Amino acid sequence: MEMTFVLVDVQSSIEGVVQARLDLWLVTDSGEAVVGRSDVMPSAAEIGAFTVGDLTDDGLPDLFGYVADSAGVRYPVFLPGARGGLIDELAAAAPGWRFDAQEPNEPAAVAGMAGPCALQLWAEEPAPDGRPAGWRWLLLLRGGRLAPPTTEEPVCP
Repeated sequence: MEMTFVLVDVQSSIEGVVQARLDLWLVTDSGEAVVGRSDVMPSAAEIGAFTVGDLTDDGLPDLFGYVADSAGVRYPVFLPGARGGLIDELAAAAPGWRFDAQEPNEPAAVAGMAGPCALQLWAEEPAPDGRPAGWRWLLLLRGGRLAPPTTEEPVCP
């Protein structure tokens, strides 16, 4: 039996309400079913992706992307694939941080020969670590979790 995972961006259809959420679906030869669903993201006029793939090595697709408001300002998000709820791990790992998701500071997944090991994001000032604006890295941990931001660029195995 062939299985395919699909991430679906569901946007509000109510006039004047700007919000969205993500659904993770499993599609097989015999049908389809919702596997996971994110919370509603208010002010989300667009959801985009820098990378969609199994970044956490658990067999489910992850979204490293952004939510853009109606003015086009992008806010990065990391939603690891999960059964049940899709939770923004970036918000949990870096509370109080503001990351830029606009060009030329577009975030990226950092990978080595064994696959992805970290997320790279541009921290805006004032950064909670007291350092100037610049690149920060969040290591990918087991279970789809992220380590807190660091200025040390990782070397992926």
